[in-house]
Amino acid sequence: MNKDVYNVVSTDTDMSDYPKEAMPIGTYVRSGRLDRLGFITDAFYGDVDKNNKKIIVYTILIVPKTDHMSRMLEQNEQWYLTNEYEYEVTGYLMMHPVDVSKIMIRLDGGIYQ
Repeated sequence: MNKDVYNVVSTDTDMSDYPKEAMPIGTYVRSGRLDRLGFITDAFYGDVDKNNKKIIVYTILIVPKTDHMSRMLEQNEQWYLTNEYEYEVTGYLMMHPVDVSKIMIRLDGGIYQ
């Protein structure tokens, strides 16, 4: 994994700047734009909407698609880091959030090796 991307994801989030209305770090989400599952690694305020309300932007680590029969990665599938507006994600709040620090340890060592 590219070390620059690893540092962006694994750096501790300054919770004093974390939006109060945002879903917690580690929450499973689906990106509507990419139609892929991932989890939140950070959130921040972006632009303002036409009602002058701050829009939350989530940093999401998208999980590679797997072949459901063999649980193997499909060819050319990789972990993907993206920023998505709050309107573009669906949060799965009924599931316990992921411990992002443990995921990053596994990614550094190669979760699918």
